[in-house]
Amino acid sequence: MSFSVSSTPARAAAPPDNLVFALFVLGALVLSLVFQQGRLLDVWSGGGFYDTDDAMRMVQVRDLLAGQGWYDLTQYRLNPPQGSILHWSRIVDIPLVILLKFFGLFLTPDLAERAARIVFPTLVLAVLLAGGGFAARVFAGSAMRLFGVFAVFCCGVMFWQFPPGRVDHHSVQITLLLFAVATLARAFDPAQARWAALSGACVAVSLGIGLENLPFFTALAAAPGLAFLLRGAEARGLLRRFGGGLALALIAVFLLTVGAQRWRVPACDALSISWMTPALIGAAAYFLLSFAGNFSRAGRAVLLVLAGAAALAPVVALWPDCLRPPYADVDPVLKTFWMDHIGENQTLAQNYVIAPGAAVLMAVPTLIGLACALFGVVVGRGVARARWLVLAVLLALGFVAACACLRIFSSLAPLAAVGLLAPVDAVRRALAPRGKLLAGVAASVALLAGSSFGVALAMPELEPAPEAKASPDLAWRRPDPCIDSASYRYLDDHKPGLVAGPISPGSYILAHSAMRALAAPYHRNNAGNLAALNILRAAPPQAEILARKAGVDYVLLCWATPADAAALRALSPDGLAARVEDGEIPGWLREVSPEGAPARLYQVLPPSD
Repeated sequence: MSFSVSSTPARAAAPPDNLVFALFVLGALVLSLVFQQGRLLDVWSGGGFYDTDDAMRMVQVRDLLAGQGWYDLTQYRLNPPQGSILHWSRIVDIPLVILLKFFGLFLTPDLAERAARIVFPTLVLAVLLAGGGFAARVFAGSAMRLFGVFAVFCCGVMFWQFPPGRVDHHSVQITLLLFAVATLARAFDPAQARWAALSGACVAVSLGIGLENLPFFTALAAAPGLAFLLRGAEARGLLRRFGGGLALALIAVFLLTVGAQRWRVPACDALSISWMTPALIGAAAYFLLSFAGNFSRAGRAVLLVLAGAAALAPVVALWPDCLRPPYADVDPVLKTFWMDHIGENQTLAQNYVIAPGAAVLMAVPTLIGLACALFGVVVGRGVARARWLVLAVLLALGFVAACACLRIFSSLAPLAAVGLLAPVDAVRRALAPRGKLLAGVAASVALLAGSSFGVALAMPELEPAPEAKASPDLAWRRPDPCIDSASYRYLDDHKPGLVAGPISPGSYILAHSAMRALAAPYHRNNAGNLAALNILRAAPPQAEILARKAGVDYVLLCWATPADAAALRALSPDGLAARVEDGEIPGWLREVSPEGAPARLYQVLPPSD
């Protein structure tokens, strides 16, 4: 059997009525909110944050609305007085500001913010679900659009990156990645080459938001080059449109998000000259290659190698640091105490020891999606086969990367969902002669079985090994009182001042009070994070000297997990934090937090003569 043999599978079947499609997306969206109604109601009634990045995003948006410059991404209340420049961009701030202004017309500022934090991820999820339908049309034909929405709904990413209150940038990046892949896949048909420009634009906007998807986009950007190698002049439009869309959108995004004073400042963790240069060279090279379509295949291969070398050369020669691991500049002590305990930065093997069920739910659906995409490669023909091949390559490379960094699985989930459509479409086609209802039900069951929902239903309950449960270095504590907004609301009862504490609470301190924080979970705040950690791990007399030198007014203690406390004790069993945890409060500190508060606040008293 073969399927999607046409080079334009989008025309293989009459598309469902657009109203039906829109209602299907709306229904999936409503159902997702029903599944997460507890989170929705909690955000609306209490305004709490569930993640440090969500809290910091709203701090950044509030500062923008309060008059901070568009190009100024310094968080001045973090490691004052100089502050800490965040590696984020303003792109995600734009829709949040629009929503805040809109809801502010008829709600109080606090309720307007809560409404914006609910509506923003919901709107992005709606676009992602619609993107699933678009991708299904590209890869498997118009008749599969509703299945594409269903597949993305069942991939489970909505619980991870799209729940109410989630205003971090990852949801937008995941959505842009799906559209970048789907639009480029559609452009593989020479008659549809114009879609490559939109793919390039999606890549540019995503890179303007953050570089998390850079490995995916590097592989994706190679696809037009490979098409040029194999198809020659037939790929002319693909090269020009993708390169042109990427270059024009990247320049626009750069001008929109990077101030003139930083145009020549290299940055390895954000869109900067370090990444603009190779991207624009690559885009220009694609334009030039489009004139060499009639060269021999060997000649085209040589030109491709030269183009790749030209794009990579500036990075190697001028900014070699950008080829190092992303967090290479983080102090080793901070890495041991902080970054090694961040769940999304762990390896799959580490996560399996701690939470085997979660590890399986991330890995198995991705592998199923990869296997299904390979099925599409085997049974597909022509352009359809090329589309499935690109998807399979992205899933394979992404899985390898995700095994080293769990966060990548959230980007893979919608792509794996699209991969499911290859055998699902085969099932639908095989049973179509027996009736549309039977074919549709059977295809839906097959899709559900291979999705994250299906894996979760079929998977037995997996518990960590007894030794993992007993180890403070591996034990996880949920619910986490240190990532709970309620733990920090009392801070505004005290005079604003500079707080030294563990790293994770920093975002909550800034979001829920007028306090300033020495530390927060951002790798650019190396100096502030290290200063706070040095205070906490120093012996009480030395800690007092360090705290007064840094201008600290308060010391806050709260452990996100037992692993944090264990890591700090391992670093300094007789340090300030360990001694205070044991009930030995030095004379220069006085506890001012409410009784039983998870986040305990200690005021630094005036020095005694």
